[in-house]
Amino acid sequence: MNGDRVIGGYTLRRALGRGGMGEVHLAATPTGGLAAVKLIHPELARDPAFRRRFEREVAAARRVARFCTAPVLDAGIDGDVAYLVTEYVKGPDLAQAVREQGPLSGGNLEALAVGIATALSAIHGAGVIHRDLKPSNVLLSPLGPKVIDFGIAQLVDHDSLASQAILGTPAFMAPEQVRGEPLTPAADVFAWGGVIAFAGTGRLPFGGGAPAEVLYRIAHDEPRLDGLDEGIRSVVERALAKDVRRRPTAQQLLGELVGGTRLATATEVVERTWTGTVPPEPAPAAQSLPTAQSLPTGQGLPGGQSLSGGQAVPPARRPVRRRWWPWAAGAGAVVVSLATVVAATMPGTGLGMGTQTWPYEAGFADSWAVGASDAGSADLSGSAYQLTVKPGWRLWKSAPVRAPENGVIISANATLEEGTGEYGVWCHGSAGSGERYEFGVSGTGQVSIVKRRTGTEGKALYGPARAQRAAVDRIVAECGRSGNEVTLRLWLNDRLVTEVSDAESPYAPGEVGVHAASGATESSAAGSTRVRFESFAVRPANGT
Repeated sequence: MNGDRVIGGYTLRRALGRGGMGEVHLAATPTGGLAAVKLIHPELARDPAFRRRFEREVAAARRVARFCTAPVLDAGIDGDVAYLVTEYVKGPDLAQAVREQGPLSGGNLEALAVGIATALSAIHGAGVIHRDLKPSNVLLSPLGPKVIDFGIAQLVDHDSLASQAILGTPAFMAPEQVRGEPLTPAADVFAWGGVIAFAGTGRLPFGGGAPAEVLYRIAHDEPRLDGLDEGIRSVVERALAKDVRRRPTAQQLLGELVGGTRLATATEVVERTWTGTVPPEPAPAAQSLPTAQSLPTGQGLPGGQSLSGGQAVPPARRPVRRRWWPWAAGAGAVVVSLATVVAATMPGTGLGMGTQTWPYEAGFADSWAVGASDAGSADLSGSAYQLTVKPGWRLWKSAPVRAPENGVIISANATLEEGTGEYGVWCHGSAGSGERYEFGVSGTGQVSIVKRRTGTEGKALYGPARAQRAAVDRIVAECGRSGNEVTLRLWLNDRLVTEVSDAESPYAPGEVGVHAASGATESSAAGSTRVRFESFAVRPANGT
């Protein structure tokens, strides 16, 4: 037994759940209350890099509005064990409730949808992405649905598709998450759609089976939503759109769910929809049991997790539905709680390479330059970064992170929204000299690699040459240095376009960023060129 085991002053009573990253325990606090204590495996906690990430994620959890969290009470490292203490939430999780009582409908389903959307609105408002929203991470407490899961898997490096899968349960991953692309809040909105579809039908929207099969259907097939209440189906359909640009934001979800009202904050939703509680119906025995506040698994595709195998409750076997959630009477009486959140990596400018955590994924609101210049303007557009370039000009912007010394891989998703010209990413840059290697794609499908320096004509190292474009172009560039030579590789929409080398006074590792250039001349009547960058990520070329 571990009832007398004490970690950081918290006496562990019994295990609530286990996963690849560690265990969750019900514990007594030093003052005699109850808390949920998450313990990280010692082999992880001994890693200095892991400890730095652990501190960052704890700080991220504290940024979310407190009324939307099961508050982080404490965190630290006791010997070889890293631990995180959160408020203990008593109640079954949504997966258990649907298994035992069948799908939700009407006001119950609407209240659940509003509650989870409210949590996401607060999470995203703090610059945080959950990354693993699923039914087992939604607890049905007497006061309302509470979103949990501290996203411990985010603490593990995720440079590959296999490790990306750690950050999400297959059945609820977004298509871009399946492809291993940098994530935005839109991935959480997709997961919200999947969770509500499951809650309202008892089925996984993309079916069950082997994880690889589920992931394929998420990327290519339409969700199965028959049986879902018509009143909420259209919202769920938009949330499950393959194209991230077609999905509503969490704030827009709230506006639709509460009658189209424009809401300033998640707090406002709580204030407007709270109707108090009603006397609950007699609860089944399962209500008195503590929930299994599970951690994600840590090995590749988490096929063994709850629900990832797609075991829905067959209609003929569903027990009689007994509604016992007092918060459901308000159809949105939401006191929502997030016990775990995952920060989108947002390092500041000037971080030394010894403290940079990889990969870097852009939160464009963090230290990216905005405003007008002679060449045009840079602006935030929702969660994206938008460059508007005047005719005859070229505009390039630095990310708030320097590239690693031994080679870097840069990726971005970009769209030419207006005008003509080119756009892409660059590496080995210097704001002082204007040196950089630009990887570009034009609106006419021409790609190139150009060596540039302010005040001189750019030197084409490759192209322009024809390549296959897409509605949203995914541009990936690698810059590696070996001795007195730099090797440059360019991929467009997952196809390797070219590999070239530069041995003539090659540029050294430095800044990285995005660029756009107008295809019109200053004397032409053409308007400006506008390019939208949906994502931007940087990681070491050697994967470390």
